[in-house]
Amino acid sequence: MKVKNKYVNRSRIPEKKFREIIKYFSLDLNSVQIKELTGLSRQTINKYLTAIRLR
Repeated sequence: MKVKNKYVNRSRIPEKKFREIIKYFSLDLNSVQIKELTGLSRQTINKYLTAIRLR
């Protein structure tokens, strides 16, 4: 079985989308702005941003 995302276990989004989230997070965009740019839901964005902040 191929791993979708080597950075997050059991991820439902591909690594490319995860990297986009990290890129926009580093540009200091909020979750609503990232949602509009990536097409993912705000809840999904918040879930991953919280995980990034805890690391």
